[in-house]
Amino acid sequence: MTKRNNNFLPLKTILNLLDNRFKFEIIYYLLKKKLRFGEIKYSLSDINQQLLTKLLKQLEKDKLIKKKQFGGFPRKVEYEISTFGLLLKPLIDNIYKWEEKNKKVLLKYIKSKRNNSLYDYY
Repeated sequence: MTKRNNNFLPLKTILNLLDNRFKFEIIYYLLKKKLRFGEIKYSLSDINQQLLTKLLKQLEKDKLIKKKQFGGFPRKVEYEISTFGLLLKPLIDNIYKWEEKNKKVLLKYIKSKRNNSLYDYY
């Protein structure tokens, strides 16, 4: 019997980093361009301010995004994808392509709620 390497478990690391559906969406939008807090909130539409603030702090702590603060009033804060976060682009692109390819099936299942899936938890 082989000993399990607990330092690297397949998918656990990335799933711990991106443990919320909004994190994927935030990265998706920041891969396109730099955004201010309000622009991110508007893009996500169904997220509250407290959760967005928490997720942005987590993504920044995990070095996936960078926060830039500007002086003056009102205070301006801008978020952008980091070099490390940019490495997620192929993953995000593939998830987007998969979603586009399977949109009809996904919409059917979401609408009918026949499956007990992640959609029920968000």
